[in-house]
Amino acid sequence: MEDRGHAMTTFHHRTDKAAIADASRAQQTNRPTWKRKLWRLIPTSVRAWLVAAKDEVHYARSVTKRVAAATEMGQLAISDRYVYDRLVDLRLHGRPRQQVSAVGAACRLMRKPDMTFLLIDSPARIHARKDELSLTQIAAYQGALKDLFARLHIPHCEIDVAGREAALVAEDIVASIENALQTGPGRDRDQPGAA
Repeated sequence: MEDRGHAMTTFHHRTDKAAIADASRAQQTNRPTWKRKLWRLIPTSVRAWLVAAKDEVHYARSVTKRVAAATEMGQLAISDRYVYDRLVDLRLHGRPRQQVSAVGAACRLMRKPDMTFLLIDSPARIHARKDELSLTQIAAYQGALKDLFARLHIPHCEIDVAGREAALVAEDIVASIENALQTGPGRDRDQPGAA
């Protein structure tokens, strides 16, 4: 993108994850005794809902802040991931209902990116690069992301990466972004948005 003259900033969508966890621990430790006692009186399931909601508010604010800062500087904001694949990952790993529901709500409430890229490869190739998930889970993950994008009307482009050099994949992505910039994403470019 920079080689083609586009001002941009990139960021990891969860760079603040460790800072949020540290702040939460510090807050719990420094909380007055009466607040700690009051917190323990709240049923565990309700506490889980509150923690999940608070985490998603932090996540949304962090991403929005980064996108808004890039927009103010006249740059495109490109994140490696977004809230959608977090939801798929949580469901795939059977995380608690409160956490899944909070992330599901964030998927509907957070601003839609101007464009989302879904890199498609065979489960076997993905597994060979990173064996974090089984072949079945990888196939389910890709299918669930496609379904989520369709259900929420998320603008996206599928990029086939099977056996291709990274530079060629990058060229496809850049071409899609440039096309979107020329045709317009259908909303005010002065509003924060992520590519």
